[in-house]
Amino acid sequence: MDKDQIYIKLESRYSAEPNSNVLLTDVAEIYCKNSNVQKYLENLKIYKAKEEEISDFVSAIDIINKIENERDDVEVNMVGKEEILIEVKSSKKKSNFFKILKMLFVCIALFLGAGLAIVNFHEDVNMKGSMEKLYFIVTGEGKHNPLIMLIPYSIGIGIGMTAFFSSNFSNRTRRKEPGPLEVEMDLYNKNVDEFIIQKIKDTNNPL
Repeated sequence: MDKDQIYIKLESRYSAEPNSNVLLTDVAEIYCKNSNVQKYLENLKIYKAKEEEISDFVSAIDIINKIENERDDVEVNMVGKEEILIEVKSSKKKSNFFKILKMLFVCIALFLGAGLAIVNFHEDVNMKGSMEKLYFIVTGEGKHNPLIMLIPYSIGIGIGMTAFFSSNFSNRTRRKEPGPLEVEMDLYNKNVDEFIIQKIKDTNNPL
């Protein structure tokens, strides 16, 4: 008798409540022509979350072994990722005071650091002298601190940085594309997930 073909595509990450059961349908896309097998897969428990908040993972091999140990009339085909990161954390809202305080500290540190970097750069390249020479070339007059050029230049730096890192300035006649910051954040999150999974494998313990 031909075996029913099962196709499973794992997600990259899933957040589970403490002491909850994680079902296969929670962490993956499932397809099978046999509706009975499909229903069985959707209700299949693949992970039991512990009480404490931890990070753990489930591999495709674990899922295949569990299914084939319970049924011998199916053939499992995994598509996509080999593991999924399970993040056990409570959805209950906690105090945001320290989170807001940390965010303010980071914003102030970034603002001061970026400002200092811009000031040092302009001092290194003698931007003030360059603007004075440019003003003399355009107007034929020598002027100390030509604000008519310095002010638009300063405003342009802010607008330029905003336009570069924001997708809102993209051409609206085309499909909306993510900005460079969004792309970097997505890559960062993927690298963090891969690092956590590898760390769990190396230590053989949830983090």
